[in-house]
Amino acid sequence: APGAHRPPRGPARAWDAGGDGRLVLDRICLEAPGLLRPGGVLLLVQSALSDPGATVDCLRSAGLKSAVTQRQRIEFGPVLRARVEWLRERGLLSPEENDEELVVVRAEQPV
Repeated sequence: APGAHRPPRGPARAWDAGGDGRLVLDRICLEAPGLLRPGGVLLLVQSALSDPGATVDCLRSAGLKSAVTQRQRIEFGPVLRARVEWLRERGLLSPEENDEELVVVRAEQPV
C-alpha cells in the first residue's frame, strides 16, 4: 500500500520502531510494571512524533502513576533526517518543520 511502512534492512533495523513509531515503546509500557518494585521509577525519553499520550495512558492502565515531566525541541538527528520525507508524507511533519520535540515520561510503581 502506498505510504505503508517497510522495515529497513541492515543496521537501520536497530532503530526502526514500526509504522507508528511505537514498536519498542509499547513493549516497554507492557513490561515495565512487572519489572519495577514498589516505589520504582521508569524514565523514558521519546519523540513527540510517537504519541507520548499513548505511552502515559498505557502505563497508567497498567497501574503506574505516569506523566510527561519535561519537553525539549531539538534538531533532527541522523535517523529522523533520513526519514523526513516519509514523515511528511504521513502528515507527521509540516514542510517547514526541521526539529522534533523530545519528551520525558516518568512512571512510578505505587508503594
